[in-house]
Amino acid sequence: MNEVKRKDQWTPDDDQKLVTTVLEIVKNGGTQIYAFEVAAEKLSRTKQACGFRWNKTLRHTYGQDLNNAKQKYQHPMHTHLKQAMSSYDELLEAHNRLQKEHAQLKTYVQQIQRVCLESPFVHQKN
Repeated sequence: MNEVKRKDQWTPDDDQKLVTTVLEIVKNGGTQIYAFEVAAEKLSRTKQACGFRWNKTLRHTYGQDLNNAKQKYQHPMHTHLKQAMSSYDELLEAHNRLQKEHAQLKTYVQQIQRVCLESPFVHQKN
């Protein structure tokens, strides 16, 4: 009996293009859905076919690579936001410290004013 090959059968080269495309796009912050769209254009297939091939066959082999690609991506704004948040935390801490110091100084000034007003020297006139 002769084996019948489908004309749209996936080749190892097709698989490699799909894997490379998915991992590269995810590593750069894209989604798998978008990667399937790009791969579909490259392979002249539908995005559904690419998604099915990835999830049914290739994900088992390249799942860890996909997880690594997801973890390695860090949006450029992440660094700026992290720096801004630490700056904000520092400013908030300094603000709270200054508020406490201001309250202490205000109390101290009030105590001095009371002492001065109660002093017999303040009530004497020359």
